[in-house]
Amino acid sequence: MSSSTAKIGHECIGKDQRFIMVEITASDIYWIGAMDKISLGLIFLACLSALLIICAIQIYSGAMALFGALLGIACTTAFIFIPSSQTMAAMKVLPAIVNNQRIQGISESTVKLTEQFLKENLETLKSKDKSGDKK
Repeated sequence: MSSSTAKIGHECIGKDQRFIMVEITASDIYWIGAMDKISLGLIFLACLSALLIICAIQIYSGAMALFGALLGIACTTAFIFIPSSQTMAAMKVLPAIVNNQRIQGISESTVKLTEQFLKENLETLKSKDKSGDKK
C-alpha cells in the first residue's frame, strides 16, 4: 500500500478545472531509490540458490536441492515483477500529469489551433491552385 495521498484542488484560471496533486513522501523517495538495490539482492540470492543446488547435488541431499530450487524460482520471479527505480518513479508521477485537467485542456486547445491553421492554409492553397490553373 502506498503512503502517498492524492489531493484535489481548484485551478486559479477556471472554477471547474480540477487537478490531482500527488504528494510524494520521504518514504516514497526511499523506496523508489531502494528498488535497484532490492533487485541486486534478489540476483545475489538466486546465485546463492544455484550454489546451494550444486552443493546439494554433490552431497546427494534432495531436500537441500529442492530448497535451493524453490529459493531460486522465488527470487527469479520476484526479480521479474519488482519494478526498477525509473519505473517506480514513473508510476508515482505520470498519473498526476496525465490526469491533470489543465494539461488535457492545453492539448485540446492545441488540436483546435492546429485544425484552424490547417483549414486556413488549405483554403489559401486551393485558391492559389485555382488562380494558377487559369494562367
